[in-house]
Amino acid sequence: MFITKLDLLYLTRKILNVWVCDYSDNTGEGKLARFFIRNQSLDLKNKLKFNQKKRLKYKYFSTIQGIIFCWKKYLNNERVCYLNYLPLWNFFIFIFLPPKTILGPITGGANYSKNINLNYIVRAFLFPIFYKLSELFLNIRLKKILFSTDLLKKRLSNITIKKSEFNLVLKFFSLRKKKKKKIDFLIYYRKHKNISI
Repeated sequence: MFITKLDLLYLTRKILNVWVCDYSDNTGEGKLARFFIRNQSLDLKNKLKFNQKKRLKYKYFSTIQGIIFCWKKYLNNERVCYLNYLPLWNFFIFIFLPPKTILGPITGGANYSKNINLNYIVRAFLFPIFYKLSELFLNIRLKKILFSTDLLKKRLSNITIKKSEFNLVLKFFSLRKKKKKKIDFLIYYRKHKNISI
C-alpha cells in the first residue's frame, strides 16, 4: 500500500479528480485502472470524480490534455490523480504533472522486435534515454513507485527497484471454483509489431 494514514485523512477531505484515458471494464488498461482504485482505497466515501473526455483521439497526445486537466484542478486547490496511460518512456508526464499528483501504475515493456526499422531505432536507442529521464523525475516525485508488471525492471537502477512495487497485474488473479467448460484448450494469438516469432 502506497498511501499512508496521513494521506488517507487528506483523501477523505476533498473530492479526488481522476484523469483517465481508459476506465472500461473490458480492456487491460481499463481493468488495471479499476483495480488500482480499489487496491489503493481511493474510493473512500465515493469521492471520486472522473474525467474521460478524449478530445484528442490518439492516446499518446491525450497526455497533454491530462496534464492540463490536472493543473487546472491543482491550481483550484483540488486533489488530482493521473491514472493512465502511463508508459515509462513518456517522461513529459512525470516532469509536468503538478506536485502531489497520485500516479497510477506505470506500464511498458522492454522487449521489441529486432528487425531494423523506425520502431526498432526508437525502442533501442531513444527509449533507454526516455526511461532514464522518467526514472529521475519519478524518484524526485515519489517515495514509492508502482509498476503494472516487472518487464521494465532490467531498465531500472537498484535505487528505483528498492522503492518500487512490481506486478500489480498479478494481484488480479483469484482462485475460483472450477466450472464446466465447453472448450478444452484455447490459444489466443495477437500479432504485435514489437514481437517477432
